[in-house]
Amino acid sequence: MVRFEALSKLDEFKGFLEGDAVDKFLESFDIKFGSGTWAAGGFSDRFMARGYFPDLPSDVLSRIERIRKAGIRAFVPINVEFFDDKLEIRWDLVEKVAEYAKRNNMVVAGLAMDLSGVPELKLGSITNPDSALRRKSVEILVKSMDIAKKLGVDVVSFWPGQDGWDYSFERNYGKLLSLYVSGLKELASEASSRGLMLCIEAKLKEPKEGNMVMPTTHVAIAIARRINDELGKNVVGITIDYGHELMYAVEPAYTVYLAKYFDVPLLSIHINTAKTHSNDEDRVVGTGDIWQFIDFLYATIDTGYTGWYILDQFTYRMDPVDGMRLSKEFFANSMKKALEIYRHRDELEKARELGNQAKILDLVKKILYNF
Repeated sequence: MVRFEALSKLDEFKGFLEGDAVDKFLESFDIKFGSGTWAAGGFSDRFMARGYFPDLPSDVLSRIERIRKAGIRAFVPINVEFFDDKLEIRWDLVEKVAEYAKRNNMVVAGLAMDLSGVPELKLGSITNPDSALRRKSVEILVKSMDIAKKLGVDVVSFWPGQDGWDYSFERNYGKLLSLYVSGLKELASEASSRGLMLCIEAKLKEPKEGNMVMPTTHVAIAIARRINDELGKNVVGITIDYGHELMYAVEPAYTVYLAKYFDVPLLSIHINTAKTHSNDEDRVVGTGDIWQFIDFLYATIDTGYTGWYILDQFTYRMDPVDGMRLSKEFFANSMKKALEIYRHRDELEKARELGNQAKILDLVKKILYNF
């Protein structure tokens, strides 16, 4: 949480921040910034199935090395990066990643759990119509928590990419939701027994083209609140992906306050850029609606968020090292502006209480465009 007296340090960071100034800024305000390993390439889509950089190695260690080259000191790997073809954990690789992080003074900032790329689970993981595959999915996810413990992290984040539907009438929505919540509750209990917090990450669609089982973060908040109430403690929190909020045209900053209002832990934030009502574009941070993005960052400051801001981007046609480097710079400069607005929060709140839109914009405009 930002201390008001610390905001005077902002005067040391005039102009556009780049290079060492970015690191100094992040350290001065204890802002935790990292990248998902998936943001380090390689990238492919249905138009370029071989990948946009087909010669770029995509093993987890190569990805972490590219993150380091981008000047980023923390990373979040994906559980499946440590699995062999039989979905058994390669503990030797887990050990290599832990050793690499220690040797290079890097931090493992969490573990992402994602089974969307497992062909056998194309109809879903913990909501698969086949009960045997639902059980298998739970077992894989529970095993993944042991990877998290080995890497020394305390948060695992589950994204249910293949859980949902493509067509109307495909699934009984009530039964689907019941399966999902039941599965999450079991995962939450397993996480708690290991001293872990379980994050759940929502998304409107993709790869499921109708909806995913948890299409909005507002739904995720409701699910987390119910499971936590049933367990009698806060074990389940949320990951907010900035671009996912824009997919369904909600104000991302509002979602931050909603989670706090319902006492659902905000445990991780994924940052990127997308257009409103678009697909999951995952472009370089800060290249879209800068007012909306800084408003989102302001909300995280105002609500006392102390977790990680993790790059979740796919810069298909750009060298991923350049993409991550640029996102780090744009994030730091955007966060600087959000903190400066926070320094003037009393003035901002007075204008808000009067409903004076012009005064609010007059206050914010000079910070957004000049500071």
